[in-house]
Amino acid sequence: MARADVNEVIVEKDQPNQPHKGKVFAAIHAHLDDVPYYAGGLCAKLIHEGYAGYLIRTSNDEKCGGHTTGENILSNETEHTKVAAALGFKDTFDFYYQNHDMNNISTLDLRGRLIFLFRWLKVDTVVTFNPWGHGEENPDHALTGRAVEEAAWMAGMPNDYHEHAEAGILPHPVQERYYFYGRPGQSYNRVVDITSHIDRKIDSIVECRSQGGGNSGSLLRARLAREGKKLDLLGDDDRTADRAYVREFLLDDDREYGRPLGLAFAERFYYIDQRVSAESAKVEAYLAKHARPL
Repeated sequence: MARADVNEVIVEKDQPNQPHKGKVFAAIHAHLDDVPYYAGGLCAKLIHEGYAGYLIRTSNDEKCGGHTTGENILSNETEHTKVAAALGFKDTFDFYYQNHDMNNISTLDLRGRLIFLFRWLKVDTVVTFNPWGHGEENPDHALTGRAVEEAAWMAGMPNDYHEHAEAGILPHPVQERYYFYGRPGQSYNRVVDITSHIDRKIDSIVECRSQGGGNSGSLLRARLAREGKKLDLLGDDDRTADRAYVREFLLDDDREYGRPLGLAFAERFYYIDQRVSAESAKVEAYLAKHARPL
């Protein structure tokens, strides 16, 4: 259930006619498979509704892939580009901080790099880890979420990194935030219907072969063939097998999130909207009620 301290839970549905045309969002994750699993549907939805999207990975994923450190870094980098293409992102950025050791890096360095990108790309919305999420044991996740939150705020401050302005890169506030529901018990106040975008989410997960189980279907198909068996679900080729496996076995959370609301697939987020401050909203409401002609 949603916690009582996060206000009403809103169901976000598809919006027609690309209402976000001209807006920019950045999805920031630590590892290859974070965005595909936590927010692949949301990212595909935002792009479908007119956003230009950019995918930023903070770690080098060196410990995931089952090969040497160098081979793991290369395979995850290659697959990151494929994940971005599957979801429709315009470009990717890889920061290459050491996997699982990001709590030993300079958070000022990470925050500064994010501020530069948020200003340069004119990012309006970020999608990332909840910086205060309960139960997060992965240091890369926790540090990335906190750095994004700080950078989203500081990107709009005129006196931070004045050299950016001298180079023509002006302050730009990040006004909307979608924080992943990443661990059981974390807060959420928004359920996003991703039913019409589930195929793109599946395609992105299939590209997560170094980690994330994207090739589990083809591996299972090969194992069954060695045993003289066949599973109709997996079809007759590896791509079909991988997509079918993801749909059948790896999307249970998305089904569970959507079921109580009559949705086939859904993702959960803690959403923050800072486009209108509480003070401004209060002032405008007061004016509408009390202002009178001279």
